[in-house]
Amino acid sequence: MQRVKIWDSFVRLSHWLMVILIVLMWYTAEEGLMERHLQLAGLLGALVITRILWGFWGSESARFSRFVKGPKAVAEHLSEFKAGKYQPSNTHNAAGGWAVVALLILLLIQFGTGLFSSDDIFFSGPLASSVSSEVSELAGEVHETIFNVLAAVAILHIIAIVLYRIRGINLISAMVHGYREGVSAPKLVSGLVGIIAAAVIAAALFFWIN
Repeated sequence: MQRVKIWDSFVRLSHWLMVILIVLMWYTAEEGLMERHLQLAGLLGALVITRILWGFWGSESARFSRFVKGPKAVAEHLSEFKAGKYQPSNTHNAAGGWAVVALLILLLIQFGTGLFSSDDIFFSGPLASSVSSEVSELAGEVHETIFNVLAAVAILHIIAIVLYRIRGINLISAMVHGYREGVSAPKLVSGLVGIIAAAVIAAALFFWIN
C-alpha cells in the first residue's frame, strides 16, 4: 500500500508546540510566573495566527475548505465510525475538522483576552491600560473561563483519539511523521514557509508584549 505525505512540517511542529505551550501556560499562571507567561503567550499566539493563515494559504490538507464540512458530513462520518467502516483520508475527518476549528478559536480568544487582562496588582496585559478597569476585569474572567473550556475540548479530543486507536486507526502517528497509507497525496506547501512566518510573528509579538 502506497505511503504518502499528508502533513507538512509546520502543521506537525505547530500541533505539538501548541500542546506543550498550553501546559506551560497553565503552569506559569498557576505558579504566578506572569513574566514567563507573557513570553510564552507571544509564541503561542504566533503559532495560532500562523496556523489560521495556513488554513487558507497553506498545504491542501491543512486548508479549512478541505476539512470543514456541514452537519450532514459529520453525521455520516460518525455513522461510518460507529459501524466500523470509516477509513482515514488525506486530511482531518469531518468531526475532527470542527475540533481543530474549535481549538483554534478558543486559543485565539484566550490570547486576545490575555492582552487586555489585569488583576490591578501583579499582572497587566500589554493592552490593559487602553481599556477601563471593568473591561480589563471582564477580559480576565473570560480568559480564565475560556481556558477551562479549552481544557474540556482538549480532553474530548484525546478521548476521540483513543477511541479511533481502539478501532485500529492511529491518528497520532501521521501527526508525528506526516505520512499515511492508502490515500491520495495532497498538494503540500513547504512547511518551512509556515515555520518562518510563525517565527517572524513570534519575534514581533515578543518585542511588543515585553
